[in-house]
Amino acid sequence: GGGGGGAASRLPTTSPLSLLPDAGPVKPAANFSWGEYQQVQFVPNSDGQRRYHRQLSYADIIVAYGPAGTGKTLFAVQEGLQRLRKGSVARVILGRPDPTGRADEDEEEEAKTRLLTPLFDAITKVMADHTAADALAAARLLETQSFAGMRGRTHEAAFVIVDEAQNASLQQLRRLSDRLGNGSTLCVLGDGSQPDRRVGGNWSAGADGISSSIEAYAKDLDKARETGMQTRIEVARLTNADICRSTPAREMRGFFSQIDSEEPAPRRQRLGGGAGELLRQAVAPSSARDATRQRGDEGAIYENRDAHGRRWP
Repeated sequence: GGGGGGAASRLPTTSPLSLLPDAGPVKPAANFSWGEYQQVQFVPNSDGQRRYHRQLSYADIIVAYGPAGTGKTLFAVQEGLQRLRKGSVARVILGRPDPTGRADEDEEEEAKTRLLTPLFDAITKVMADHTAADALAAARLLETQSFAGMRGRTHEAAFVIVDEAQNASLQQLRRLSDRLGNGSTLCVLGDGSQPDRRVGGNWSAGADGISSSIEAYAKDLDKARETGMQTRIEVARLTNADICRSTPAREMRGFFSQIDSEEPAPRRQRLGGGAGELLRQAVAPSSARDATRQRGDEGAIYENRDAHGRRWP
């Protein structure tokens, strides 16, 4: 997610986020005082970040993918809060697929808070106060939703941020796009090299270089832009050159990326893509039946297939 700032304190697991409904219009309360918070302005530090920062200012739909520490989450949260303060949106909505698959069916507050802590950290950085997220939630200006809930609801006058989108399938991401209401912006963020679970269509080993659902979704948006539609669509492809993190984090990321690139081709093919496969193997379903059939959208059962329609072995 979002780099470019100092360490942020974690929010407690209990918060007034549970007071927020999953449906219905949001009427901003008058009891939130922006003047009580010193909003920090984070400035982009690389060409990729500067381009992404500009795209966020006008896009209706934007997908940003790239390594951790490139500012994807931080700049999206900052833009959402700025629009909220100006009154150009009525609320900021946060969502994130659950890598365990539980949050699509279980909307318990504990699960949502656990998943969205990195987004709360970004709010803490921008607002320079660890109580800001709770205060925004209590004023009904900040809302969290399960990923399943986000796909089943039209969002009006909202700045919608979906983080860790590589853990959703390509079809799930496509369905998000047609839930955008008037005056809303959709930000889809993720790192295609770090999927946490196998979801139908979220991994691909295609010759075109697409390796994850979020990259395939970005390619969809590239094609949509070419049709001349009025919707303002942008894609931000961030790289290691855009990482703004500590020297150890940046250097270790580069080191392990180099190891992956130097892995002999037969071994890389056998492992499914290098060192990143270790995480994927650790969380993949254990039985052959579970590996080929999982619960999909709206409870339907579907076979696992990659972005090109090929069935998983």
